[in-house]
This record gives sequence, structure tokens and C-alpha cells, in this order.
Amino acid sequence: MPHGSDPISETYKDNGGCEPGDLRITFVSMAFSLPTPSFALKRDESRWDGLPPLVKAETVFELVWAALSALLFLFIVFKLFKIRISSTPRGPYILLALVPFTSAISNARYFFRFRKQMELSDFAKFMTASNILGMFAQVFEPAVVLWLTQIRGQAFGSQQPGSSSPIVARTWKRVVDWVLAAVTFIYLVALECSTLSHSLKLFHNFESYQEYQEYQEYFKLLEKLQHLSTVLFLLLSINVVASLFTLWFSQRRARFTDSVVTRLLTTSTPFILPLVFIWLFFDIWRSETIEANRRANLAYVIIEGVCQVGIIASVISTMDLHADTDPSGSSSNLNQPSSPIYKEA
Repeated sequence: MPHGSDPISETYKDNGGCEPGDLRITFVSMAFSLPTPSFALKRDESRWDGLPPLVKAETVFELVWAALSALLFLFIVFKLFKIRISSTPRGPYILLALVPFTSAISNARYFFRFRKQMELSDFAKFMTASNILGMFAQVFEPAVVLWLTQIRGQAFGSQQPGSSSPIVARTWKRVVDWVLAAVTFIYLVALECSTLSHSLKLFHNFESYQEYQEYQEYFKLLEKLQHLSTVLFLLLSINVVASLFTLWFSQRRARFTDSVVTRLLTTSTPFILPLVFIWLFFDIWRSETIEANRRANLAYVIIEGVCQVGIIASVISTMDLHADTDPSGSSSNLNQPSSPIYKEA
């Protein structure tokens, strides 16, 4: 998510001073990358009509993405019960089903903006759990595409006797793919838990503006740690795109056409690349005011939501393309144009 220069300092300066509770509230909003929750807003902003327009718009989009993710989850489960077990690899699509499921729960957290007040420490714990679910969706959505690419690479390699298997199907590449995804997720979870621990400590010791030096030190450290999380996300996304292009070029050289790889390349890549750019942009860009940060949050939520839904839909569209070829690549009609993999004459 976009981060600002120093939200507590800005709040304090803009309002000519604030209460210790206001400082703690601003910190939890920054630390857990979300718009200010209902109990942190002014009295006239604690309900929908009183919300700032940008916060209201962001809340609407988050709830829309939550609803769409829930529908996608139900559709994937429905498709899983209808596909032929012997012809379609179920593992990637079971993992795919978990992506919109966790994303829906994570995005639905904004519903709690209009619920009764929560203790600040309880809210921080709730947000940590919610953010971790969102991180699962962010990390393992591209991992699903990688998994399918590996399977299609193995199927293609089995049709090339006497030649080396494509890079994406080699053992070392598969290990690198899954280690990168696992390291990214573990690092994000560790960073989130560290933020929670530090936040809970500050909530009890944050007595005045003059005593927030500890916050400033942690905020600077948090920014540096977020740079690494951006790098991991970029590596994971670039790895997905590079793997798809590598396998597609290998198949073209061998005069093979794989419908699954072609579909993933043409429909998922246009959504993965924008994610790379917005992660990089928001990691470099810094807002100077709370209003600017709200605009950035809204843009981020819209772009990320569109891209995530697009990638999920792209992978769903490949579920019926395995019908004539099993995961091992064995089939009696691989050379027919109607098959997912066929050799050109």
C-alpha cells in the first residue's frame, strides 16, 4: 500500500496539536495500511454520511472486490466438481480457490468500519489477521500461474524425446519458484507480526507528541523493510511473466501450440505487469499530506482489485482447456488442432 512521509507529524502539525489517543489512532492506521477506522474518525465522520469522500470511495471499492472475490470462489468450487479428474490437474485450481476466498475475507474487513467500537489493541490484532489473508492472496495468485506453467512445461517436455526439457519444467527451476513464493509470504507475515508487536507496545507508551521518538525510529525502519517486500513481489511477478514467455517461445520453436500457455500468456500478463508498476511506483513515491495519501490509497485499491480479479478470471478460463491432455502430457490425439497441445505440420 502507499505510505506517507510521517502521518503522525502531519496530523499534529495540521491540527495544531492533538491528544495522545489521536496519535495512537493515526499510527495504527499507518501501520496496518488502511483508511482510518470508524472509532478513529471524528464524531461526525463515524457513520457513512460523515466519511470523507475519498475514504468512502475506497471503502466501496474494497467491498465490491470482496463480493466479486466471493463469487469467483464459488464459481471455482463449482467448476472443480465438474471437471474431469483424469484430464485436469486439480492442485493448481484448489490453490486458486483459496486466493479469492482469502481475498474476500481480507477486503470485507472494511465492513467493520461501521460496527461498534473496538479496543485499539483488539483492532490491531484483527487487522493483522486480515492483512495476512490478503498477503496469501497476493503471493499465491502468481504462484498458481507458475504451477500451471510448470505442469504444461512437463507435458511439453514429454512430447520431445531425446531433447532437454524446457527450463520451467526442470527441478531446480521448480524449487526456485516455490522457495521464492514461500520466502515472500513468510517475510510478509513476519513483518506484519513485528508491526503488531511494536504497535501494541506503543499504544501503552504513547503519552504525548514529545514522546513519540520510538515511533519515528520504527517508522523509518518499517519503510526500509517495506522496500524488501516490494523487491520480493517484483521478483515473483517477473518470474511468472518470464516463465510464461520462455515456455511459449520453446513451444514455438518446436512448432507446438499449447492452448493453456497461450491463454495464460495473453490474458494474465496484461494484469500482472500493471501490478509490477504500481508496486514499484508506490514504493518510491511518498505523499506529503493525508489527503494525498488517501488519493493514492484509492488509486491503489482500484488498480490492484482490477488486476487481481483479471488474473483469477484468466486462470479460471484455462480449466476447460486440459480436457484432451492429462498432466503428464500423454494423449492419443496430441497432434490434433483441437487438443491443448498439438504439433503444427
